[in-house]
Amino acid sequence: MKKKQFLIILYLLSIHPVFSLELDNPEIDEFINYMHQQHGLEIDYVTSVLNAAEYQQSIIDAISSPAEFTWTWEKYRNLFIEGRRINNGKIFLNKHKAVFDRAESEYGVPKEVVAAILGVETRYGKIMGKYKVIDALATLGFYYPRRQKFFRSELEEFLLLVNENELALNEIKGSYAGAMGFGQFISSSYRNFAVDFDNDGRADLLNSPEDAIGSIANYLVKNGWVRGLPILWNIENNFLNQDDIGFNKVGTKLSRNTLRKHISETQNFLGNKFMLLEYEIDGVQNYYVGSENFISITTYNRSHFYAKVVQELATKLGYSDA
Repeated sequence: MKKKQFLIILYLLSIHPVFSLELDNPEIDEFINYMHQQHGLEIDYVTSVLNAAEYQQSIIDAISSPAEFTWTWEKYRNLFIEGRRINNGKIFLNKHKAVFDRAESEYGVPKEVVAAILGVETRYGKIMGKYKVIDALATLGFYYPRRQKFFRSELEEFLLLVNENELALNEIKGSYAGAMGFGQFISSSYRNFAVDFDNDGRADLLNSPEDAIGSIANYLVKNGWVRGLPILWNIENNFLNQDDIGFNKVGTKLSRNTLRKHISETQNFLGNKFMLLEYEIDGVQNYYVGSENFISITTYNRSHFYAKVVQELATKLGYSDA
């Protein structure tokens, strides 16, 4: 190999190094024994799985600067609210109309909202991720201290999911965070909320758009979606009490009494839990109240940017809060 080519390879590896896990790491050894004692998975099996997994620096880089938390609202919004994604969403809705209608009837989640999540997550199944899920979860579970506990738990869930469903572990690809399939379910959500909506005897979120549609609707309902409730309401600036206002606080659920301290006009707001929302477009501040259904969407992805763009894409696909 020529010296110049060798130096280029070394440079590329220094940018995005990929290497096998260090199985002599005591934390990895502890995890292997835990999976055997807690779930009965053979030590040799778990060891071989982790031995084949690879640490990828690009995964650490990606999760350290996610778009939802590093981009402006306008930049984030423009990525998703654009012509091709809207047109393809309408085509997808029409193609699977009977399935969407059945899911909406059974779960009470508007078909456009489910379609919007599919559009934001994977462009309706066209882009499901390039990373091996086992690599993503092993990398984050053992080499990302900030959220190590969460991702190690997801690694545990993934191994159980694979064994329960006889999936080809090394063939499953997803996002840098280990989410997979049409709706980008993490492993714990897959195990807890996936439904067999095409009635073929298994819940397959990797290959079945029907199962993905039903599972997203089921997930939202199990996480607080209320049938018939609007996602959000626009509010005028002059209705706001500017003292002690906390906007866009995902995870904070305001009661109706607390909401009245911030907004003078609350009689048209339905439901029991709310979020105050603020977004800047073209230098103008826009204010909203998010309902329990907005909050439900934030459980799918803990970002108010994400929930708002789902609502806007759903609206472009035909949804109305009216």
